[in-house]
Parts: sequence; C-alpha cells; structure tokens
Amino acid sequence: MFLQIVKTQARKLITLSSRNMSSETQAFKPPGFFLGSGEPITKADFYNRIVTSKAPVIMIGENHEDPLAHAFELEILKKLKTAESNFGLSLEFYDRECQTVLDEYLAGLIPLDTFLSDSRPPANHADYQPLLDLCKAVHLPVIAANCPRRYTRLVSKGGRDCLNPLASTSARQLLPPLPYQGASQKYTENFIEIMKSMGNNNPSVPTTMLDAQSLWDATMADSIHQGLARMERVVHVTGYFHIQYRLGLVEHLVRLRPDTEILTIVMLPAEETKEMSEEQKNIADLVVLTDIEALG
Repeated sequence: MFLQIVKTQARKLITLSSRNMSSETQAFKPPGFFLGSGEPITKADFYNRIVTSKAPVIMIGENHEDPLAHAFELEILKKLKTAESNFGLSLEFYDRECQTVLDEYLAGLIPLDTFLSDSRPPANHADYQPLLDLCKAVHLPVIAANCPRRYTRLVSKGGRDCLNPLASTSARQLLPPLPYQGASQKYTENFIEIMKSMGNNNPSVPTTMLDAQSLWDATMADSIHQGLARMERVVHVTGYFHIQYRLGLVEHLVRLRPDTEILTIVMLPAEETKEMSEEQKNIADLVVLTDIEALG
C-alpha cells in the first residue's frame, strides 16, 4: 500500500502540470480491457470471464485513488452475486481487530457512524462504502483481511522476527502464523527497483519496509485461506502491487493452498488505455487500463 501511495503522488505531480485546472469536468479516456498477454477483449468478455471462472479466489488489484477501479469492483460484485451466492468479499483496508464491528454493521445491529468511529477505516472509506452497502443489502460476508498497523510499524523498525514472541499470546489471532515467510527474490527485486526509482538508495530501508509489506501479504493470504473454509469463493480487493505478476500475496496464498486456482485482475491507471506496454503485460490474468487523469 505504501509503495502505491508514493508512486501515485509522483504521477499526480506530473499529470497535474498538464491538466486544465480551470475545468470543472473532465472527459476521461475509455478504459481498455485485456488479457494478461496484452490481447484486447471487450468489456462484456471481461465480465464474462470473471463470472464463468471456476477459481475459488479472485484477487482484484487497484490504485486506491482510482474511482474508475472502484466502480468496476462494484460491478464485478453485482455480477457475481447474480451468478452465485456462496461467496464473500475480502478487503485489505480493514484489519482483523475490527471484524466484530464490521459484522455488527453488516447485520444491521449498529449504525454507520458507530461502524466508522470504531473500525479505524481508511481515509478514503467513502470509496469502499458502496461495496459494503451492497454486501449488507444482499447478505454477503466481508472479511477484514489485514493485521493492525501497529504490527507493521513494529516490523518496519525491527524486522519480521520481532513478532515471533507474540506467537504464544492472544495477538496471534490478529496475525498470520508466525514466523511468517519473507518476500521472494523476485518480489524483493521489484520492491528495490521501485525504491530506487523514487531516489531511495539506502540498502537498509527497503529491507525493513519489505518485511512490513510481506506481513500485509501474509496476513491477507491467511485471511483468505480461513475464509475459504466458510465459503466457496473469496473476492479480495487490494493494492495492485500486492498481486502484480502473481507475486507477494499470491505467493503467500499458494504456499497455503498450492492446489487452489487464483484469478488475478489488475486495474491500472495509465496514460495510454488502448494498448498495453511491455511492462504491463502479464501483470495479471485480466487487466483494465483506466485513465490516469481520473486519479483522485
């Protein structure tokens, strides 16, 4: 999540300089729909491939500030609900500590303001409220998939092994099985490359930040794994860096469930939406290129 926020802000600084800031409305480029190979497909085919997929896990990677991605996520959820019933939504942005209050809100036991005050929602929680409202209306379960941020802050300072003493405490309910697996070599290389592109060449910073990123991945994978014991399919929404090129979160879940099929979808803000670049190819099984000008 951190990497995506920093990269987004950098892009926005470049993009804003070329915008007509006096305009109150903005006509965005039509999104492009593709297979991971770069082959264009229609919007109808995109949705059909999702609805007809037999994969028990669907991972949707987004830029958190992309309203077009949020609209597509809601539409995907609606179409899946029409086609089947025994599935649930999983969200990166809520941590396990708020699962109880989330369940209470979905069951209609508490009002929205109580849910928001007690769940420590993300700053852009309004962007995800339509997903929660749909789940509440049609009685779909929602998994608060992440660990509390205090643990990622600990890991950012002391490395992933600093959590091991918590394995025998009640905190283990909020964390993945400890010790959790570190990042793969390829994931590490991608992470360091991004850090360098942002001007950070300090060799120690990527290591501790990567440990924290891997804690997110490991916790979300464990949450999905547990969710599949209660439902036939889990649709997980997360930042696209966590799943791109089937690394990170995907790798962690494969370790837990090596025989479980995973469909990955990435919705990527881009300056060009009609054609995928070489770098974008194979970023996911299905790809949507949205207009980068739409970023909030």
